[in-house]
Amino acid sequence: MNKRSRAAIALTIGTALAVGPAFTANAASSTITNGGFEADAIGSTSITGWTTVNQAIDLGVTSLGGCTTVDTSDYTNLREYADEAEAVWDRTYANVPDLDSDHYYVHDAFTGDPITILGDRLVWNDWDGYYLLEVAMAPVGEPDFSFSSVPDPGEGEPGPETEPAPETEPAPQPEETTPVDPEPSEPTPSDPTPSEPTPADPAPSEPAPGEPAPSDPAPENEPAPVSPVEALYSYLAEWDWSSDQSNAFDVAESAIPDPTLRGDTPAYAGLDEESYEISIVDGADVGRAGKVLELYSDLGGDYDGYVIHGPAIVSAPFTVAAGRQISLDWKAVDDSDDFHVFGYLLNTSTCAQTEVIDATGEVQDWTTTSVAIPSAGTYRFVFVSGSYDKSWGGAAGAYMYIDNIVQAPVFSSPGIDLSLAAGVGDYLPGSDVQVSGGGLEPESAYDLVLRSTPVTVTEGVTDLDGRFVQVVPLPQNITPGAHTITLTGQGPSGRLTEVAYITVGTDGTLLYLSMDGPQPALAMTGPAENAGLIGLALLLTLTGAAAVELERRRRGPFSTVYVR
Repeated sequence: MNKRSRAAIALTIGTALAVGPAFTANAASSTITNGGFEADAIGSTSITGWTTVNQAIDLGVTSLGGCTTVDTSDYTNLREYADEAEAVWDRTYANVPDLDSDHYYVHDAFTGDPITILGDRLVWNDWDGYYLLEVAMAPVGEPDFSFSSVPDPGEGEPGPETEPAPETEPAPQPEETTPVDPEPSEPTPSDPTPSEPTPADPAPSEPAPGEPAPSDPAPENEPAPVSPVEALYSYLAEWDWSSDQSNAFDVAESAIPDPTLRGDTPAYAGLDEESYEISIVDGADVGRAGKVLELYSDLGGDYDGYVIHGPAIVSAPFTVAAGRQISLDWKAVDDSDDFHVFGYLLNTSTCAQTEVIDATGEVQDWTTTSVAIPSAGTYRFVFVSGSYDKSWGGAAGAYMYIDNIVQAPVFSSPGIDLSLAAGVGDYLPGSDVQVSGGGLEPESAYDLVLRSTPVTVTEGVTDLDGRFVQVVPLPQNITPGAHTITLTGQGPSGRLTEVAYITVGTDGTLLYLSMDGPQPALAMTGPAENAGLIGLALLLTLTGAAAVELERRRRGPFSTVYVR
């Protein structure tokens, strides 16, 4: 069906459209709101038409735009990974029972398995920052085994250091334990046992019946005996390791984990500092005209070699017709370390993702990326910035920049497309107009001109494939009256032209829009005739506006046509 026959059908049902907007006011636009990021002031952190998420994004876990993310990112292309990577160990998994709370068993961060060096468990001293090995002691043979360095005196007279305490001396004779006369005879020097204990030699208290006798205190300056259970291991600091132990440790520490295993799980980074920010910046500072969206992160982790995504930004929903594509310009730059950026289209009905950006590296200058939209429907755009700790030093952070996001037709044959964001009844000056083309001459010129007094709105050249897409604002000083907006491009067989005919009211409102021709003029011959003509004009205006509105709504806020 051609455009004229569609308009004729619209006229027949024009009066029914009066209630249409009430049912479609909440419908998604067919354009990406603020896709050029010109609606907000430089420095703004509130982005019109977008939702910002300033946090770490765990792809595969975090929900964005109402759907749990799917991690389709490629981690096998991490720059210099093979040269910088090393084992990733968790040194805070569990305390070592035999040592103080600053000592931890070391585990593989991914599997949770303990790390052993030639069969001995690896321990980390978190206070002083060095490794130890938990070395098994020789089996204990006797229950009274101690670590004392004093040799067992064996049978015979006890050695000087093992003499029994006074309470273990031979018990007094029974007759000497009974009361004596008030004036006892003074013992002779050869009497081995005094009749009364002296203050310097107190008598031991007798144990209660059934209780064991108290043990002797440990000799001064000697370690207390250790039970057989406590004596199962000793802990050998790394500077006391043998060469075999040191070599085995070096091999274990340099084991390279599979980068796909790590993904971007924030737990593997052990972040102890993180900062995320999204704002509008001056494009001149980053090699771009106008304003640009910036996503920034600054990170520090306990572990090395991690990938962390965040922050993220999600667009408002937008509807897409069949046979269209998304195009955008982006740039990424390392800061504390490499960037690792990600972006996708999100189908709001199915949560299916269509990947648009997945890149890592040091610097990616401004580039244009396009992707075909899989099918008609309602979508959101999701951008996720991120960084890779390429240097395995614990610090990371990067910048991601986005600009000029548009959806445009997919051209199967040479053609151009002119679309206005404003519709009849909208304010026209300064509103966006989108121009695109495909199948044109490579590196050929195109331009968009507003008339009657010619004003070039934009101009440029196609890429090497003969394509272009651009969103630009109309002039702010459009005067009331009839005008044309003309897009011209160079096809293989000659010039292609598309014209939008518009009428602007005194308040800047768009009164008329057509791709077929200018608004018809009504002759005014006198007062009597004027009354009838004014009524007819009003009826035509209402039904004509309804026809344009139907056409505009069928194609979305951008009124679109393309010429082959």
